[in-house]
Parts: sequence; structure tokens; C-alpha cells
Amino acid sequence: MEVPRSLGAFPYRRVVIVCPWCPRRRGSYDTERLIERLGPRASLEDVLLALVACRWPKAWGKRGPSQYVPWCRARFADLGGRRPPDRDVPGA
Repeated sequence: MEVPRSLGAFPYRRVVIVCPWCPRRRGSYDTERLIERLGPRASLEDVLLALVACRWPKAWGKRGPSQYVPWCRARFADLGGRRPPDRDVPGA
């Protein structure tokens, strides 16, 4: 499965976010509601920035030059797996 670049191309009904550094950080969001809120053209990086409020000093995608400063490691749980898509995505 090709990795989607926008929220409108997300192949699952639920957007599941997890973080290996924050054991209680789990989120499950309805894809249709996120499309209504952020729009179908929102990039997946923008979706993470909108949904994750991390305690680490660097926001997701804004890592500084120091390799020792911790940064947020929130990610989409379903992407990159072998699970088949839940919904029909136009153009996919």
C-alpha cells in the first residue's frame, strides 16, 4: 500500500496516533470528522501537529540541530503495516 500524503487519501476510517515515549499517548480520531475540521488537502504532518500536544520541548517535525534534545515521536499506528484499507479512497 502506498503511503498517503493527505488526509483525504487516508485509507482507514479511524486515524490512530501512538507515541513510544509517552505510554499513555494514544488517540483515535474519526477520519471524516478530521476532514471536515482540517480539509481533505491537509498533509499528514499538519494533522499530527493539530492533534498532538507533546511535553517534549520540540514539536513534531520541528527538531533542532542538537541530537540530544528529545523530540516528539508521535506517529500514525496503522501506516506502514500490512492491514488492508477500511474505506474506499477516491483515486487510490
